[in-house]
Amino acid sequence: MSDKTVLCACSGMNPRGEVARVSVYDLSVEYDDIEYCCIVASGGDYKKFIDLAKNNNVIAVNGCDNCCPENILKTKDATVEYNLNVSELLKKNNMKAQCTVRINDNDEKCVEIIKNEILNIKKEI
Repeated sequence: MSDKTVLCACSGMNPRGEVARVSVYDLSVEYDDIEYCCIVASGGDYKKFIDLAKNNNVIAVNGCDNCCPENILKTKDATVEYNLNVSELLKKNNMKAQCTVRINDNDEKCVEIIKNEILNIKKEI
């Protein structure tokens, strides 16, 4: 196992998927030991992302209970160490994502909540 943490975000066309993707992208830019895994490309057999998921600890950042990133990665024989449910996390923080394809001020606050939770999870795994 590598020292990297791989984040796979929801790709759903809903506000929770949007804030999940922004959170994952931001962290991959801000931290050298965090990589993102494009879950759509993984489903399409893009080797780079499948190998990343197979060879590192993976946190799936799910928009809902369906856990699509984990289900897709399972078909590629990759394991998810932790499933983060964005919907539950935001509800716990009395927040709700609003925008599907553009981030507004409210959604930036949601992104910060998600990023902080991912960093906490990363320390645990």
